Amino acid sequence: MDSARRWAAVVALAVGIFVLITIEELPIGVLSVMAPELGVSEGVAGLAVTVPGILAGAVALCTPVIVRGLDRRLVLVLALVSVVISCALSVVAQSFAVLLFARLFAGVSIGLYWAVMAIVAIGQVPRRHIARALTIAFSGAGGALVLGVPVAAWIGAHVGWRMAFAVVGALAAVVAVLILLLVRPVHSPAKVSGRMMLAAARHRGVRYVLALVSLAVIGQFITYSYISPVLVERAGVPLLDVGLMLLLFGIAGLIGNFAVGFLLRRSPPLGALVVLLGTMAGLAGVLLLMDAPVRAVLVMPVWGLFVGAISVAMQAFVGSEATAVLEEATALNSAAFNASIAVGALVGGLILDAAGQTPMILTSVVMVGAAALLAMHYLRTAAPGPERSLSR
Repeated sequence: MDSARRWAAVVALAVGIFVLITIEELPIGVLSVMAPELGVSEGVAGLAVTVPGILAGAVALCTPVIVRGLDRRLVLVLALVSVVISCALSVVAQSFAVLLFARLFAGVSIGLYWAVMAIVAIGQVPRRHIARALTIAFSGAGGALVLGVPVAAWIGAHVGWRMAFAVVGALAAVVAVLILLLVRPVHSPAKVSGRMMLAAARHRGVRYVLALVSLAVIGQFITYSYISPVLVERAGVPLLDVGLMLLLFGIAGLIGNFAVGFLLRRSPPLGALVVLLGTMAGLAGVLLLMDAPVRAVLVMPVWGLFVGAISVAMQAFVGSEATAVLEEATALNSAAFNASIAVGALVGGLILDAAGQTPMILTSVVMVGAAALLAMHYLRTAAPGPERSLSR
């Protein structure tokens, strides 16, 4: 495979994760229009994020064991087909129960894709380009924040939330074909067993990453899952402008995804710490400053700048600190990430319905702050020696 096709394959993977992040977080962008039509509260509607996230975590955990010798590229295609099914069912859903059933297919797709995407990306390029390949592949997550969720929010507000699901489903079908045509087949060098997964979970670097992901992602999604009502009710942003605010958030997130690469090439744990501190600062801005549309325009990009780098920072952390158990550790990271999104949406909905927005956002600040303290502890107690890097 020539160099141009290798990088085209990595870009195709990025578009795939764009679709996955968009379908995972799409209900966040259309929450304020979807909930009334389906006759549920915004807190209950948040289950549309919680349910697939929990399932995605379970699927990601099992994927390396289940797929064994299967071409990981075909796993990605299967994930995208599951997105198409989920979107088709969502379009025709006449009740919230049917929508939740449709979201089960989204959970399967998210778990499958996240569990193997990093491994496939690494398999497309020479070792010296691994860091760059991961940065490009995970840029799809930032791209979803830039275009996916904001555009879905815009479509939901102007045309209807069902059309937003239809557009994502059509895009998923196109990307599945691109991956089949461009991506080089990737097989695991060894069969992964449940015992190997447990051994990976005992690795020091993996344990810290799982703890960091749990604290930071739950904390982030406690508030972000309900950002539409926060913007409308707390900051006074008109409903039709919510998509614009999410666009600002996403553009900054895409910038952050690439900007953090400099730190990650030198020290992935340090890069993760910077991302966590910035995310905490952004959430503090939502809590203390975002009480008017003008301030929302200032706070949302700062918050998004760091949030957009979380996924690539955590994968880089895993890649540098757990090279001996990379596939197992990647699956564990994926499971923790998606389960944490689900838990964050659930906890945020409970706090929102019971106590309101201020306690909800404060909880986010405290949890992400705890993750930052844990990252500092890791850096202080790391074994002495040369810094490990994905580029080596």
